[in-house]
Amino acid sequence: MALFWRIWFAVSFVNLVVLSIFVGLATIQFGNINSDLVGERLAVLAERTAGPFKAAAKIGLPLSTVRNAEALLERARQTDGAILAIHVFDNKGRIVQSTDKQPPSEIPAKVLAARAAADGSSWHIESGETFLSSIDIVTRDKMVVGGVLIVYPKSSSVTRIRAMGAELALATIIILFAGAVLSLFLLRVSIGKQIRLYDSIDSAVMKFEQGAWRSAAARPSLMGEGDAEELGHLLEAAELSYQSAGRELGPDQKDLQ
Repeated sequence: MALFWRIWFAVSFVNLVVLSIFVGLATIQFGNINSDLVGERLAVLAERTAGPFKAAAKIGLPLSTVRNAEALLERARQTDGAILAIHVFDNKGRIVQSTDKQPPSEIPAKVLAARAAADGSSWHIESGETFLSSIDIVTRDKMVVGGVLIVYPKSSSVTRIRAMGAELALATIIILFAGAVLSLFLLRVSIGKQIRLYDSIDSAVMKFEQGAWRSAAARPSLMGEGDAEELGHLLEAAELSYQSAGRELGPDQKDLQ
């Protein structure tokens, strides 16, 4: 039954490879979808937060002079306790208002690059351990004077992605086990008879070869001298032994014909 188990192992291995690829791709896809959802939610919050600052910009007031700016930003931050900070920056990238008690002096260069590529629309990127989402603040004349930047941690998203991966891995183990049992049953039903016939033939051939070598070993003088007539008798006897081994297979021998 060695051949049977080799076939079963090959089928199980193929199932394992296919399911592993599926889990990997599904986890990556879930991570991308989750990132997009977080970015869209932060973009909506950034748009809402930028409202009072847009109103000030349209009447020509500097962003740093908006009344109750800190309270407005803090109220927006409290809509999601995971938000790390909300910054308001001017057109040069200098931070003029923030929920952070000790904010950096300016936004990172990659934020400015992403902002330039967005061309006035809201955008979001991943930077290290955080999500960054922003929207521009424009004047009545469509002049960009700054923007609102929300900093959000990736830790919660990473936790969700890992949980999703763990669930898929568990499902894969269950499916793999069930598939292994099912394939074992189907292989026994579909090719079990052929495998047993193959094993019987293999065993008979092995017995024949062993008998032939033993017969040759018992007559070293014949083999050594190279007597053609005696060698012919030896080959004829080996052929008769092979035919006898074939008859020992019984009715299954007919299935080969």
